[in-house]
Amino acid sequence: MIATLTKACRQLTAPALVVLTLLTTTACGAGALQQREALRKESSAAELQRRGEVCAKLGDLTRAEQYLVAALKAGGNEKQVTQRLLVVCVADQRYPAAVEYAERYLQRHPDDDDVKFAAATLHVALGDPARARLLLEQVLRVRPDWPEAHYALAGVLREQGEARELADAHDLAYLKGRPQGSLSAAAKAHLVERTP
Repeated sequence: MIATLTKACRQLTAPALVVLTLLTTTACGAGALQQREALRKESSAAELQRRGEVCAKLGDLTRAEQYLVAALKAGGNEKQVTQRLLVVCVADQRYPAAVEYAERYLQRHPDDDDVKFAAATLHVALGDPARARLLLEQVLRVRPDWPEAHYALAGVLREQGEARELADAHDLAYLKGRPQGSLSAAAKAHLVERTP
């Protein structure tokens, strides 16, 4: 085969050889371009996030986290991907990792109350009520009508064993905002416990 190709090349004139070289270079270049384009699509933030979502749905939470982190690095929507990372880590009971992602995000976006609230609840789960209280108080300064934040802060205050009247006030604020909410029975029970 090589001998036949060598013999055919010897018979080509110089211009024909140049044309053949250009054709093979262009064909290889086009193939390489297609491969690069396919690789770019596979590593795009949207594709990486999609793969992370698929892994999460299949229960492969570690791989889901890896894809979501890669999506962040590829320039994905930071808030959206971070929120998904928090959900994936919590589902996998990896609270320290979730807190780390939330806190890292909050360093760049300190006014994001949704992630701040999520970080506060994670700090509660990790036994850091002081940090949780600080975050919840910040959230409520900006969004004083957020019933769930009032309920969470009431729980933190009770856990700390201080400011029971303030905890009651936050339970009442929850009940005012969500009188029939899913946590209303618990909020009422806290108030009844304190009634002599």
